[in-house]
Amino acid sequence: MSNFEFCIPLQKDELLESHAGKYHVEDVVQPRLLLSKLQDAARAYNSENIDYILEHFDTYFSIIVHGTKLEWNVINKGFEHMIRTVKSLCVHLEPILQEQTLDEDLRVKNLNIVKMVMYLFTEIIKIKDVKLAADKLKKLTLGKKGKKAASDEDELCGWTEADKQAALISLHLLLQQPLSHLWDPPLAEHNFVTMVAEPCYKALEEQIVKNKTVREIVFQILGVLIKKYNHGTSCLIKLVQILQMAEHSVSPICAGVVQLTKDFGLGTFGPQMVREIAEALASTEEENGGVATEQGAAKNCGAFLLELTKELPKEMTNAIATIQPYLESDESYTIRISVLGMMCEILSVELRGEGLSDEQRIQRDDFLDDLYEHMLDLSAYVRHKVLQFWYRLMRELCIPVTRQRSVLQRAIGRLRDKAALVRKAAIQLLKVFLECNPFSAQLKLKVLEEQLETEQKILEDLQKRINPRPDPELVKKWEKIEKDVVKTIKENMDTLTQDEPELSQATLENLYVAIRRSVQEKDYFKAYLIVKHTERQYPDAKLLRCDMEKSDQLDYFVALLRNIFVIPERRQSLTQQCENELALHKRLEEKESIVAFLQESVHFSQLIAEAIPLINSLLMSKQAGDVSEAIDFFTTAHHFNIESAKVGVANMLQLVWSPDQEKREAVERAYRDMYLECDSKAERARAFTIASKLVSLMGHVDRGSALALEHLVDKWLAKGDITPAIIQVFWEMFLKKIDGTTDMDSYAALSLLVMISKAKPSVALANIEVIQAHGLTGDYNSRRLSAELLTSLSKKNQRYPADHTIFTTLYESLMETFSSSDKFSSFAASSIDFIYAVCDTPDVMCTKILTEMYKRIEEMCKSIEDTLVKDGEEEASIPYELLTRFIFVLGHIALQQLIYLDISVYSELRRRNQVREERKAEEKRKKKVGAFATPARRGRIDDLRRQTLMNASNASASSRGQRSASVVSNKGPSTNTTMTEEEAGLEGAVADDADAEYVRSVCEQNIVGAGTTLARYLPLLKWLLSHPARCTPALQAAAALTFTRYMLVSSIVCEDGLVLMVTLLTKSKTVSLRTNLTIAFADLTLRFPNLTQPWTHHIYQILSDEELEIRQCAVKMLSFLVLHEMVRVKGQIADMALCCADKDSRVATMTKLFFKQLSQKGNALYNVMPDIISRLSDPELNVPEEQYRVIMKYITSLIQKDRQMEALVEKLCQRFKLSTEERQWRDLAYCLSLFSYNERSFRKLIENLDCYKDKLHCKGVMESFTTIMNNTSKTARVNEMKTLVTELGDKIEECFAVRDREEVEGDTEAVGERESNRVEPKATPRRKPAQRRNRRRSSSSPDENDPPGNREPATPLSVRKSARKGTRKNKVTYDYDSDESADDDFQKKDEDVFKKPTSRKVTRKRI
Repeated sequence: MSNFEFCIPLQKDELLESHAGKYHVEDVVQPRLLLSKLQDAARAYNSENIDYILEHFDTYFSIIVHGTKLEWNVINKGFEHMIRTVKSLCVHLEPILQEQTLDEDLRVKNLNIVKMVMYLFTEIIKIKDVKLAADKLKKLTLGKKGKKAASDEDELCGWTEADKQAALISLHLLLQQPLSHLWDPPLAEHNFVTMVAEPCYKALEEQIVKNKTVREIVFQILGVLIKKYNHGTSCLIKLVQILQMAEHSVSPICAGVVQLTKDFGLGTFGPQMVREIAEALASTEEENGGVATEQGAAKNCGAFLLELTKELPKEMTNAIATIQPYLESDESYTIRISVLGMMCEILSVELRGEGLSDEQRIQRDDFLDDLYEHMLDLSAYVRHKVLQFWYRLMRELCIPVTRQRSVLQRAIGRLRDKAALVRKAAIQLLKVFLECNPFSAQLKLKVLEEQLETEQKILEDLQKRINPRPDPELVKKWEKIEKDVVKTIKENMDTLTQDEPELSQATLENLYVAIRRSVQEKDYFKAYLIVKHTERQYPDAKLLRCDMEKSDQLDYFVALLRNIFVIPERRQSLTQQCENELALHKRLEEKESIVAFLQESVHFSQLIAEAIPLINSLLMSKQAGDVSEAIDFFTTAHHFNIESAKVGVANMLQLVWSPDQEKREAVERAYRDMYLECDSKAERARAFTIASKLVSLMGHVDRGSALALEHLVDKWLAKGDITPAIIQVFWEMFLKKIDGTTDMDSYAALSLLVMISKAKPSVALANIEVIQAHGLTGDYNSRRLSAELLTSLSKKNQRYPADHTIFTTLYESLMETFSSSDKFSSFAASSIDFIYAVCDTPDVMCTKILTEMYKRIEEMCKSIEDTLVKDGEEEASIPYELLTRFIFVLGHIALQQLIYLDISVYSELRRRNQVREERKAEEKRKKKVGAFATPARRGRIDDLRRQTLMNASNASASSRGQRSASVVSNKGPSTNTTMTEEEAGLEGAVADDADAEYVRSVCEQNIVGAGTTLARYLPLLKWLLSHPARCTPALQAAAALTFTRYMLVSSIVCEDGLVLMVTLLTKSKTVSLRTNLTIAFADLTLRFPNLTQPWTHHIYQILSDEELEIRQCAVKMLSFLVLHEMVRVKGQIADMALCCADKDSRVATMTKLFFKQLSQKGNALYNVMPDIISRLSDPELNVPEEQYRVIMKYITSLIQKDRQMEALVEKLCQRFKLSTEERQWRDLAYCLSLFSYNERSFRKLIENLDCYKDKLHCKGVMESFTTIMNNTSKTARVNEMKTLVTELGDKIEECFAVRDREEVEGDTEAVGERESNRVEPKATPRRKPAQRRNRRRSSSSPDENDPPGNREPATPLSVRKSARKGTRKNKVTYDYDSDESADDDFQKKDEDVFKKPTSRKVTRKRI
């Protein structure tokens, strides 16, 4: 059988063709006969061993021909035979291939057997793979899913992972034999190698390669093929192809390349892979016509390169140059990330340290340059990754110190990056720069600058000592003799002389002395000769002089003489001098390095200080990543004691109020780490350290942040983090018992004690004597804080008599402060708060205070008068400062009296009612026993009563009164006459209403009412406010504050004083006074909304005030009132909208936030949109068009509901009929262009074409409608929308065509007539109120959104209540109605409004 040659076919059909000397298949066995033929082949194998394949090849080839049409049992049977044959072939070939020479027939025969067996083996494996994939696809289509089901199918088919692994093992065993000996020459043919390698590549494409054993076997086979069968190039190409297609193959192929490199010694295989990947990416780009590489392939290749570099950094160091050009292109960012990642990996492993060769240093610098440049990459992902690479390099100390400054500067610039990922990575990089800085553990910039200055002075002194400067006196002498010296040397330069004998043995120092002496003796020629002799001591100098011109030599000798003469004489021997100079030089070098180090430290600290404001701004970022990283950075900066970071640490406190729980927890962790963590184990040392940290923090906390810190202190107390030992240290700091405690430290400790006592009042109660003895008798700040500390006792729910020592001490301290201290208000307010919180008769105590203050003012006035009489002056003077303080106390007492009655007294009355009701209920339960008073029912009655009382317990008398009317109005006769107990349970609520009414009447009449103590000063307050020229600004401000507090107490005073208050608000020139009155107006609105409602428009007017502070205050107050529904949103809200484009960014930001919150309150923003558009489009207001567009773009973006947009589209289209100015047309069209259209809203636009078709000739209007059509076409997902866009475009073109026809027809008329009639397309004429035609509004479908021209006025213009509208009634301008009733209708009957568009349309067209 050795008389033929088996050729491995490219296609299986080639074996069916007969060629001379070539093996061909004679008979293909039918499927039904295959099993029997396979049995015959098995019997032949048993008898003939592997030679059986020569006779039965056709049987197994038939399996390949029929392929997937066969059943699994037939295919599996053939595969089992092949596996057995391959194993036997290994045993059979081993002794044959060990022989030195092979018989030609034996060689050819065995070669044919090997080719046949391997061909059948690999082809049947292919069939099994194809059939298994087809079966899985079929099962998946039928719906059979799940891993377990798939595993069962594999076992049933006989082609599991174990079977595939066994097949690969058999293939590996065969390839271990030296099969190349069977070829002559001993070089295996390419088809054979490709055929054998194909199952390996197929395994790499499948998930099975994730199995470590399978992967190792595959690359063992490929390693053999590369080493023995020259398969390297083909393997590279195939691996790269698989890499581009299969994402799961990245890690296995990387591990395989490492295996080939280490186990088979293929050190160049990895770099060759890099080269092949670069070529593959380039060819892919060319095939795509220059378009960037597919993201999937690029991503896989990039991941592979990066992972391979981590495993083989040494081999990849030089290979990276192959793919480095991709950094310069704008192709796939994933490739750039991978290349830069490879550089980072090599830098951190191979190119680090000091022992690098010159070539390695150059390569390292190149890599660092690339990383530095790509910190500004176009892609945000690349910038993010590069910053992470720098983070790693800095963490591993791989960045040279000389480069750190430039990297840090660029990282600071990335804090302004638009991408949140980049900002986050930049903060992380700055943080690691801090943690790994080579300079110091403490980076106080001021301390470092002081150290640098000191060291620089030392360095300058050393430099002066080493290089002494010329003596000024000798310099002056030289200037006098210099001409003579020059003349003498010039005359004698050419004279030949001999050395003097005494100079031959002279030392160098003696020569210098001789030169100076000769110059001083004016023997310049001798001095010149000595210089020439001395020159011999320096051979290099003589050689240098010999090359000079004669004139230069003259200058040379003159300069030498001058330097020797003017420098002071050295008083030491030359030996000592040299030794001292060596020591000085050594010390100089040390100081130079110290100065250089300190300069770098200062520069580093300055850069960090420059970055801190940017990071501080990111604390309030909307991105959680920015905030989290900023918090971590400031925590790290705090540990390095960076002074400028303390502002950021204090600002972090504001995040305690953040709605995001992660931010709150991050702040709490940061502050715990910064202020509560301590290395000291001793309790006292730990307490002192923590207390000192918190006291230091208080020095940088403002008033707003102090509230947040108080919240944290409350939590720390609850968790036991603030121990009694720490509190004790605070008391000692307050009393200055600890050495080194300053006044500021004492105040800070007392402030912290105030915070602690609010959460734990026992702290203040236990130390009340200390407060009384030291706090209330100290300076002003101690008294103020002590009063705040005492106020926390109110939480103990215990009151003390007015003659208690604490009140006596407080009274004396208050009076002393009233008369003598520079400050008063804060302490007085805290004192009065404490009196009303703890004293059982606060009114008596406050009356005593007022009496004494008034008495002292009288005494002061009398004293002043007596002084003036003695001096002969007639004009009397008033103690303005005392009067200002007295008036402030009046207002604060009035306010506290209101709070005391409204809350404390009312709560006590409710408590008594509750006790009384419980007693009555107890008596009724004892007396009444019946069928209707079962225990269960009694329990329900008790629960009802308790619930009623508990609901009332948290209410004040004023809030109770606001609810009482609705409660009474809803009460009716009970339908169940047997529920007498439930009716009785409401008696408590009725009693509470009576108490609330009583408290209100007391507040109304007995605090500032007629005849009361406080009311006596009301005329004084009015006079002070009415005569600002007669009093100081502080006195007027106090009077205004007190007057508004009087108004808060009584509605009678409020109603009477509103005129004066608003007059001051609008006409006063004092900014602080107007700001306070604006805030007071908001307070009055909350208490008496009906009284302040007619005056609200004055607040809207000051939105356009010139003073920034007043505008800010007005925006804040109106935002609060509108969002809390204390002010009805009307057309005046347009004045608020103008602030969206305010010149001050803070005002604009606050206004935008207001409209955003308003948009979240149902239909509130939708209801006022027509008013806003109407007001801002008014020509009389003259809002700049650019400003108008900025405002409307923002506000319109807040309308998100489709139905609201549909309604607004229709309303705006109707507004075109009323507009007469071209600017109004453009504004309306621009607003329409801001909406996102759906099918229904676009139909509204088409249906209302008649409203605006005569305005389309205006360029701005047409541009807006073109924008609408273009944007809608781009975003349209259904053909219906595109059809509607086309329909609108056709109708607009038709309108223009009609207009053109009219113009053409007009050309045939007479010239004069044409000229008289040739005007712009006729716009809707301006309609006057008298010309409006009335129509009756249907009560069933009210709609106030119709055009004013189609509506009947509700009241004549002359009798309208609104003064604002009354002043504008005769103005000819288009003005939108407020749409108030229509807005309510929209909110309550949403469905009806939008379900009947046809009826609404018809109604509008009625005239």
